[in-house]
Amino acid sequence: MKLRKSEEPLPGPAVALILVLCVSGMRAETARYSVPEEAERGSFVANIAKDLGLTGEELLARQARLVPEGEKQYLELNQHTGDLVVREKMDREELCGQSEPCL
Repeated sequence: MKLRKSEEPLPGPAVALILVLCVSGMRAETARYSVPEEAERGSFVANIAKDLGLTGEELLARQARLVPEGEKQYLELNQHTGDLVVREKMDREELCGQSEPCL
């Protein structure tokens, strides 16, 4: 059975290019914020959605989340509004010991 031109499979490089173009719209963003030591639980830090130029709905659709480096989750992200708030008080000595600077 001979394939008509419209039914011919795409060549490998064309498939790879289409895949790259589709995936290129998805990317990870990194943001850094300063939080005062001993900031109270619920203290506002920043609006992630605004800083990334997104709406709350877009943030939710992209399944934005915070990835902690340690065991504790010190910050909390409201995916509906984009607000980043303090979830648990941070203690500089507990986090960094005597190292300077503490990041």
